[in-house]
Amino acid sequence: MALRIVIVGPGRVGIALARRFSAKRVTVCGFVGRDATRTAAAVQAAGVGDVLQFADLPRAHVVLFTVGDDDLRSAIQQAVAAATPRACSLWVHTSGRHDLSLFDGVVGIRRGVLHPAVPVVDGPGGAAGLVGAPGVYHGDANARHLLALLCEFADLTPIEAAAGDRVLYHAACALAANGLTALVDVVQRTFARSGVVADASASALGAALMQAALRNCHEHGAAAALTGPVRRGDAVTVALHRAHLQAALPQVLPIYDALSQVALALARADLPADRAAAVAAALRGS
Repeated sequence: MALRIVIVGPGRVGIALARRFSAKRVTVCGFVGRDATRTAAAVQAAGVGDVLQFADLPRAHVVLFTVGDDDLRSAIQQAVAAATPRACSLWVHTSGRHDLSLFDGVVGIRRGVLHPAVPVVDGPGGAAGLVGAPGVYHGDANARHLLALLCEFADLTPIEAAAGDRVLYHAACALAANGLTALVDVVQRTFARSGVVADASASALGAALMQAALRNCHEHGAAAALTGPVRRGDAVTVALHRAHLQAALPQVLPIYDALSQVALALARADLPADRAAAVAAALRGS
């Protein structure tokens, strides 16, 4: 019997997953959403399924909730109120922040979390971005095998998770994705203000530096990958950076200081004490 999936939430993640599932010939019955027009658009973007209602959920072996974190509890409550869940069906949400407890009180189901740990900017394009990305899953003992299969059907790399602190895990995800995105903007604005390279070259330069740093961190660990003036204990250069940032981009200075403090903590083990102290003093502006 073919696996049937209903997706609650006609947004980017739901569309991206639907496209990947359908490519593996998994039956995506369709989408449930609050707005019929938006839900119909999701069906069109995914190229599969129909506009469904909560009452249609018992048709599915897997009910996948891809709504935003703030809407999850309400969506689950609406689903339960609309129809008795299919016996032993798997109900899964894709939130990084929430745990299995959102499904507490839903009788007769298996519970799971499947978090695609990748930024999804748009549904159709996001489907390609899912390939090879981590799929961090956690669930009831009788749900884990199917959760791992869902990762494979979506072309995600399965990573089984423990219960743990989901909010702290989600904060780490936000730092990795959104924090890096924000840093890219800071880097590009600082390059632009310097006037040394043109905008197009600045974008390529920043991307090359950050990609190399990420690669080195992955291969060697953050402490060993660290380079630059803080790593060398070059307090004079750090002081000059701060002075020029204060004059040209004062809003960037606190970001530079905060990141440099973390870099200094990584570098301390290999720095002479006097050099580490000098960098710390430069970061204090003294």
